[in-house]
Amino acid sequence: MTDSNDRKKLTGLTLDRWEILDRIGEGGMSEVYRARHVIMNKFGAVKFLKADLSQDETAVKRFQQEAMTSGSLAHPNVVQVYDCGASEQGFYLILEFLEGLSLEDLLIERADADEEGLGRLSIDEAIPIFIKVCQGLAHAHSRGIVHRDLKPSNIMILRQNNDVKIVDFGIAKFMMTAGRELNSLTKTGEVFGSPLYMSPEQCRGRQLDGRADIYSLGCLMYEAVTGRKLMAGRNPTEVMLKHVEKKPDLTALESLHHVGAPLLNAIVARCLEKEPESRFADVEELIGALQEVPLTASSNKQAATRANQNQGPKSGFSIMTPLLVLAAFVTVLLMGVAVFALWPVPKIPEHQLKLKDPQPILTYTYHPRKFDERKKKEILEVQPTLDFLRGGVKEPSPENLLKICRVNLSCADIKYSDRRYEKAGKDFADVIDDLKKYKDVKIGIDVVDKLDKTISDGTKLVASDRQGNIDLKLKANLGAVAAYRAAERNSQPRNSDTDSFNNDMREVLHNAEDALNDGGIEKYGDPIVLNDLLTVFIVHMEDNHELEKARRYLERDLSVEFLQRLADRRRNIASSELEQDGHASKLEEINKKANLADLYRIAEKFDIEDPYLEPLEYMQSEPQIEKSQVSRLRFRHGLYLLEREKGDYFREAAAEFERALPGLSDSEKTACASYAYEAKKHYDWFGSLLFRFHNGI
Repeated sequence: MTDSNDRKKLTGLTLDRWEILDRIGEGGMSEVYRARHVIMNKFGAVKFLKADLSQDETAVKRFQQEAMTSGSLAHPNVVQVYDCGASEQGFYLILEFLEGLSLEDLLIERADADEEGLGRLSIDEAIPIFIKVCQGLAHAHSRGIVHRDLKPSNIMILRQNNDVKIVDFGIAKFMMTAGRELNSLTKTGEVFGSPLYMSPEQCRGRQLDGRADIYSLGCLMYEAVTGRKLMAGRNPTEVMLKHVEKKPDLTALESLHHVGAPLLNAIVARCLEKEPESRFADVEELIGALQEVPLTASSNKQAATRANQNQGPKSGFSIMTPLLVLAAFVTVLLMGVAVFALWPVPKIPEHQLKLKDPQPILTYTYHPRKFDERKKKEILEVQPTLDFLRGGVKEPSPENLLKICRVNLSCADIKYSDRRYEKAGKDFADVIDDLKKYKDVKIGIDVVDKLDKTISDGTKLVASDRQGNIDLKLKANLGAVAAYRAAERNSQPRNSDTDSFNNDMREVLHNAEDALNDGGIEKYGDPIVLNDLLTVFIVHMEDNHELEKARRYLERDLSVEFLQRLADRRRNIASSELEQDGHASKLEEINKKANLADLYRIAEKFDIEDPYLEPLEYMQSEPQIEKSQVSRLRFRHGLYLLEREKGDYFREAAAEFERALPGLSDSEKTACASYAYEAKKHYDWFGSLLFRFHNGI
């Protein structure tokens, strides 16, 4: 690679048939040169990664990402990438040469000429620009690409025809499509973008879809017509916090004197909703809303004039012979069939189908121990005296540590039953802290026997010299995760700081994961309690879309060895309640296997035996399972088969989609029929057309 001094000598060089003419710009990561194709005599732009970034792996990947994302798009409102590669002069892209101004430059020009110093467009000017931006984005989203960095400098307005181009897909990200993420430069939790225009979920480092770009468009539209930034702050962090927490002030937009201002204000407000579900479902819906914004009479007249010019002169209908009429009819018929076959099937937005969320949804309910009122009072009165049992600065005896932990566990169960979830979680967490603090105090099975005289469930586990510590640790971690999840779902905390609660929640999850990875717990812990802890932990991971971690722990929960230990433990407990619960346990196991199968689909794990077969076989003959749940699982099984993209799998996928159709809701049914049509096209083209016609796709 060349150094920066050699870059001055690039003018006049020929790079892969492109003659470099002159340097036209520079950004944070790249330098741009105007170039001419020596054979086709057309102009292009050569974008070089800066020499000092050539060894920066992240910068190179981002450069490659721009080539990959832009290169996969072909739309009049997206900059075209002709080629990319590496040479002695560095990594480069060859792009369409754009003559014009960025929206940022245009707003700066307007600000310089404005008495108030506000760079802004009229609504009549802005609406056509943003409709074209939306059209370009709609194309990108249909290819599974989120731009993630929309800002005025990335919107180009061409001089020749006032056309609009979206540029710089350097941090764009491929979305999940049919349950899979195609490619990604960044990981969940990393924050990329321009703070002034970032969506709340982008500021939080969460997973994004096309609705993040819709939020950025709301920021852009507000700025373009008012000349003011939507969110301003002293530093990027302050701006990002405002996006997350502060309701936007749209007063400047509301006060515009234009017939379309009220509707545009409503559109921008919806784009800027904090929750993605409250925004426009997709960019096509936003385009429809923008097209409804009334413009001034002069603007409408200009649009009508352009439309009339585009229609061109009308010609008369010539007289044809009957044979020519028949030939024309057959031609039109064949063209109609071809157009019908090639016409794209309707797409249901990914987030509506929830294909990124494994099905069936796993749940967990914690069952606290019950106490009568007299016993409750006794236990709660003992809790303040626990420091005495700890022995002050000295370590407590094993018997006293066992008593301390059991009192806290009982208090936690009482508070959980009373719906004081956060306080219950703190009591459970206190048990974990005590076990850590007095880690050298061993509560063996002899200590438990001595205190209880007998084991309450009538059977002993494989014993270790720390059996009591292990049992207490399991129960405390299970209760802590369940209690903090319940507090979160019930809009607690009410009496404490939210940040403090979130920190406690993270600590509880960290402790639970440590416990799950403790070899002693795996070997000596009660499989029933361990199964409950695994379940609630997996449910939490899936709720927060940490699917890779959820899959890893679910595989462990469903391993042959663990299921055998769990079954043996249940058989050894003399409890009629547990015996009657055997059927429910089997249903739980099957639901977990179905959920794991869907996680494999989302992760594109195809190197295993079809994971859907066992749960589907059991579910379709189980009267307690709703038919709609079986249909949804069949739909996802069809997707799993379709994504294998091999011969017989297309036929199997189409059959599974058709079996799923009757039990699905309207939106799911439309999507399922579309996927069935796509599968059929691979092995029965004419049959797929009949299927499409019959199902109204």
